[in-house]
Amino acid sequence: MGSNFWVVQILARAGGTPAGTPAVVANAGNEALLIWVFALFGVAVAIAALEIFIPSGGVLGAAAFLCSVAAIVVAFKISTGYGAAATGFAVMATPATIWMGIKVFPNTPMGRRIILSAGSTPDEMQIAEIEKREELRAISSLVGARGRTMTALRPGGTMRLEGEDVEAFAETGMIEADVEVEIVSIADRQLRVRAV
Repeated sequence: MGSNFWVVQILARAGGTPAGTPAVVANAGNEALLIWVFALFGVAVAIAALEIFIPSGGVLGAAAFLCSVAAIVVAFKISTGYGAAATGFAVMATPATIWMGIKVFPNTPMGRRIILSAGSTPDEMQIAEIEKREELRAISSLVGARGRTMTALRPGGTMRLEGEDVEAFAETGMIEADVEVEIVSIADRQLRVRAV
């Protein structure tokens, strides 16, 4: 019993079950994998929700996609039926998440800045365009300005610039906290910095 018992335990933990394996051990391995499936899908949904509120240039969306793929792979380890169900869930959840983003995004502070409401008059649209140009001119004048990182930039984080904490992104690699940095470019309203 000794060596067979340990082989059964190892295979059960890996998700495989040889013929003659007790059903209790096989179910315990499947239950653990099923928990991973739900956890990975939960993380994917949470990251997708963050993508709505935090502009990441698609990094968070890609992370949510990878978590979904990992959940599907783990589900197929349990059985083909679980894998098909997980794939079906992902196929249905993706458009639902996009629809929620379209419905929720316009009501976020960033969404209100980017999207003009449908009821805007031509005068309001012109004022908004002038404000946007002035903001872009002010932002572009920051190139060459120096500040100090408040948090590590991996690649994003916070820096202090002219007495205010602003979001900044390391141009390459990572920059530790409390390092003097210089703004080298601005892309999509994101400050790109490098250590001085």
